[in-house]
Amino acid sequence: MITKIVLTGGPCAGKTTTTERIEEVFSKLGYAVFSLPEAATLFINAGADFLTHDRHLYFETEKNMLTFLLQMEDSFYRIAEATGKPALVINDRGAMDISAYMTPEDWKRLLASVNLTEEDLLARYKAVFHLCTSAKGAPNSYTLSNNSARMETIEEAVSVDNNLIRAWQSHPNLHIIESEEFVKDKIDKVLMGIAHELGIHETVTFDI
Repeated sequence: MITKIVLTGGPCAGKTTTTERIEEVFSKLGYAVFSLPEAATLFINAGADFLTHDRHLYFETEKNMLTFLLQMEDSFYRIAEATGKPALVINDRGAMDISAYMTPEDWKRLLASVNLTEEDLLARYKAVFHLCTSAKGAPNSYTLSNNSARMETIEEAVSVDNNLIRAWQSHPNLHIIESEEFVKDKIDKVLMGIAHELGIHETVTFDI
């Protein structure tokens, strides 16, 4: 069985640290764990300009990022299948995240150009875990220093976070993980949520 989840959230939400713990915990529980990189960061680091005022260039960049993202997910799904083990595929952001950075009109046009619907995209993932940005609940912890692609102010980070929640609000299995005083508590909520999605109902010790 292969379980595909999305780990999303606003800037400085703790996705990287959370992903590392997911890999550690569920690998030790016998799962083949695959964590896919964030497509937007790959594109930015490769030279893509999401701040361009050229609307045609922006649209084509977003369109090609979506097709790249879907191809990457499908490739790792097939790799997960080949392991012959129960597998967990973690997507650092998913297809619907792109809609949070586009106008509704452009997003609808993009979907039409690739012959997909929002329902098609939502159905790709068993569960979505939205980690709220620290700018919401722990603004003193908000930083730009640990991600070269991050550029949002605290106010912008909150706005992005809210847009991402709206982007995924139609998913039937959306988990919104609020910021916590202690990051470990936030991460443990994600781990428990994933354990539930995997059908692990007995007590799981995460301090491993």
